[in-house]
Amino acid sequence: MKTSVQNSLVDLFSKNAVFEDVPVLVTTLPEEIFNEFKSFQEKCEEIRYSKFSFLREHINEGNNSYQVSVPKKLVEDSFAFAYLIYLGQYYLKKMDNISFEDSVRRIRLRQIEDHFDGYDLWINFSEKGSENPKHTHSGGKGLSGVVYMSECETPTIFDDKITFYGQPGQVVIFPASLYHSVPKQEELGTRVTFAFNLEVINNA
Repeated sequence: MKTSVQNSLVDLFSKNAVFEDVPVLVTTLPEEIFNEFKSFQEKCEEIRYSKFSFLREHINEGNNSYQVSVPKKLVEDSFAFAYLIYLGQYYLKKMDNISFEDSVRRIRLRQIEDHFDGYDLWINFSEKGSENPKHTHSGGKGLSGVVYMSECETPTIFDDKITFYGQPGQVVIFPASLYHSVPKQEELGTRVTFAFNLEVINNA
């Protein structure tokens, strides 16, 4: 990988923090990438309010008001697609000291090939009464993350240790095996987040 590309990637993820007690990295999306997620949200809202919304509903953990995968074509035509993959590489560099060269083509946005969901990138619309009990992702393999689109008065709780109130544009990434949950939402309004899963391929 070219040095100039590596330097650009380091700059892209330079504003980050790692929680003390759990292996969770938090950073902020560039404005252009955040705007792409806003466009994802708009399309998913169209699906949600269609009379056929039940056909596309993403059946997953918890009790959310509505979940749906981001349409595959939107993902593939976006910079956000590459951003999430490189974020996974950066996580390996930061947390496991694996260089960008050694992680090239080791990270993939997971696909659900035996279902209609497409990529494992979906939106959660959560309203009063919604909750997500303690769980892990993807059988505990790979990396997972959350992109926050709204101010979240209801937090994400990681491993019963860290309570995180996401702000619009923030993204967290962590091992898929890490337990996390969202308690029952008490406030009015819609809590909007995206969730995603990344596969980590072992080249050895």
